[in-house]
Amino acid sequence: MTGGTWHKAALAAHGLAYRLRPPTDLFRRSTLSHLRKLPPQEAAEAANAVLRACGVTGQHYTHDAESGLFACHAGDRVHRFSEYTWMRTLSAGLEKRAEKLIREYHLAQVPLADGDSIVEVGANVGDLTLALRHLGKSVHLTSFEPSPRDYQALALNIAAAAPLITGEARNIALWKDNSAALTFYLKTATADSSILPIEGYDKVIEVPAIRLDEAIPRGAYRLLKLEAEGAEPEVLEGAGDSIRQFQYVTADVGYERGVSQDTTLPQVTNFLLKHGFEMQAIGRRRLVVLYRNPSWSADA
Repeated sequence: MTGGTWHKAALAAHGLAYRLRPPTDLFRRSTLSHLRKLPPQEAAEAANAVLRACGVTGQHYTHDAESGLFACHAGDRVHRFSEYTWMRTLSAGLEKRAEKLIREYHLAQVPLADGDSIVEVGANVGDLTLALRHLGKSVHLTSFEPSPRDYQALALNIAAAAPLITGEARNIALWKDNSAALTFYLKTATADSSILPIEGYDKVIEVPAIRLDEAIPRGAYRLLKLEAEGAEPEVLEGAGDSIRQFQYVTADVGYERGVSQDTTLPQVTNFLLKHGFEMQAIGRRRLVVLYRNPSWSADA
């Protein structure tokens, strides 16, 4: 049995299971996980069939052969992504994805206001735009993403969020030093690409890198969202004292650093405490920590 035939048979089996029991989130997500070896257009069509079978309306997927990107369409909104796995991630809807990100990154505890500036390190395809649109504040977003394909989707998603969200996407890595060619390990299917050596990577490329204190102008920033797949300490080292420009830092410090998959909680926390921050919230299911700078001033 060929790979494509096997996956079609698996989908048919799941369809039978659906007729025998009510659909659940787990059922929908597990069914969509079988799509990853289908050709892209077939995968999008099969994903749409799964959504319909599960009673999901007002949302469908497409694939653009020219750009190589997928898209999730919900009403007049289009959210683009580079990998099959996002069809599963977004299967509950764009608003549900936004609400999950708001919870995980403690964004409801950040007093966002119209006109705020936000910096995102490790933006992937730009799902943060979903959360910011859900919160309804007019902000300026500067996002950094070194993966070329993810950056392509990121730039389109930031543009699609206008006029509520303005900003720019930059296809560059943040690091402790500037570099014209830094080794980057691509693992895009699971959004685990990293500057640090990792297991199971798909490809190694070279990307430019810059220090954070040189990447953004001086000013007052409401929030830094930091998710560097284990390289958070080096990104902060590249920020130096300019980290005090941020009122809040929300950092994914989960077990993702290098081959040993260590947490970066100690290094990130020690750096930020040294620079006057205090810990405000910590995730239970996902190790994301929110830090606040009590001495921050909007007039900086």
